[in-house]
This record gives sequence, C-alpha cells and structure tokens, in this order.
Amino acid sequence: MKNWMIALLAGYVLLLAACAGLTGAAPAPKREAAAEYEEPVYQFEETTAQEEYPADGNAVAARYSCRLLMLTVPNLESLSPEDEEIAEQNMENFNSKMHSLMINAVDTGQTIMTGLAEGVDSAAEAYYIETAAGWVRTGQVVSVRVDNVSYTGGAHPNRYADSYLFDLEAGQFIDPLQLADDPEAFRTGAAALLLEKAEEHPVFDSFWQDYPELIARWNEGTVLLDDQGIEVVYSPYAIAPYAMGDVELLLTWEELSPLLGPGGMERLGRTSDS
Repeated sequence: MKNWMIALLAGYVLLLAACAGLTGAAPAPKREAAAEYEEPVYQFEETTAQEEYPADGNAVAARYSCRLLMLTVPNLESLSPEDEEIAEQNMENFNSKMHSLMINAVDTGQTIMTGLAEGVDSAAEAYYIETAAGWVRTGQVVSVRVDNVSYTGGAHPNRYADSYLFDLEAGQFIDPLQLADDPEAFRTGAAALLLEKAEEHPVFDSFWQDYPELIARWNEGTVLLDDQGIEVVYSPYAIAPYAMGDVELLLTWEELSPLLGPGGMERLGRTSDS
C-alpha cells in the first residue's frame, strides 16, 4: 500500500509540473494581416500637338493637329509590388508607341504644311492634316483606333484608319491573331467568314479584283474590338474606290467564340455564350 501511495503522489507531482509548464508558456505570436492592395486602374489621357501657318492677311493657310493617348495608373502606389511592376511596364510600352506616333505626325505635319503654306494667298485654299485617337477596352485588351484625315489639294480630302491592340496582361502591342488560342485557325476561319460577308456587302460590285487576297490578310489591316465583336475596317482605296467610303466587316462574338477558343474569349472578357 505504501508503495502504491508513493507512486500516486509522484504521478500527481508530474502532472502539476506539466500543467505549470503549459500555463507558463508565452503565447504564440499573431500572424500579421496581409496588406490590402488595389487592382490597377488604367486610364487614358489625351495628348495634343498642333500648329497653324498663316497666309496673307493672317488667315490660316495650313494647319496640322494630332490628338493621341497616354496611359496612366493613378493608384500606382496602392498596388502590390508585382502589379506595380506590371503597370509601370504597361505605361512604358504603351506610351512609347504613342510618343513615336506623335513624333511622326508632327514631323509629317510640319514638313507638308510648311511647304504648302508658302504658296497660299488666301484662306480659301487652306490645307490640313488631322490625327485623332480613340480607345475601347475589351477584357484585358485595349483597342486603339487612330483616324487620319488630310487635305493637301485635289478634289477631296483623304482619310484612313489605323489600329493598335495592346494586351494589358502581356504588357505589349499584339497582332490580332494573338487573341486566339490557335492563331492560324483563327486567321483562316475568320478570313472565310469575312469573305462571305464581303460578298454580301452593298458595294461588293465595286471591290478591287484582288479582294480575296486582301481579306485573307485581314489581320494586317485595321482590326478593332467593341461590344459587338471584331470589326475589320478597309479605308477608302484599300479595297474599293474612294466614293465607296469605308468598308466595314463585322464578326460577332457568337461567330468568334469557336474561332477564338475559350482562352481567347476569356482574354477578351467574354464567355462562350455571350
């Protein structure tokens, strides 16, 4: 009995020691709450350059104007380090391209308008070159349209449109074919649909004879995105005479879904049924 009591007391002492050790231990440090970062907010601001050249009597003999875009991210300091790096790269690449277009437009405007202004005696013969850009964001892709209109003499002004697609995730300008999961299948599939639409166009009878070759290379032309789908724009003289105006061929999102693939539709903020 005595031995049993001794063993019981010893066990009780050990239990108390263990409990004392548990209650005396320092509490585990709390994990710091993760920083709350914002998503990048991409905005576009207009940047302009223009100049007028007077004729006799201070009338405007010639002028040029250029309105392009600059990409900004007003909440840059609220982004995660990774998103901040991506946003800065997007601004650098996008704005570098726009800056290059601006320099070219100004150089062209100054060269042409200076020469034309020297021979103008009145405002009735005013010449001009105008460049203006607009944009639409579709998913992660920004579609930039640049319209160019000029009158440097002759029966009518001339105009044409350019397009530029910028992928905010890739951080660079892309070829339209890069929108799709399978670029080559997209090119050929879209070309077949565009050819059908071209042959149903109201001014089809006026198309140049090589229109099939032009449409086969549709991705090399003016390609724009909007809520309706993808629009391929042929400026005057590109596929038909000036009098026919712009020829616009639209591929709807429903038509594009099997051509772009699920990844392509997601990239553009669309689902297979929208």
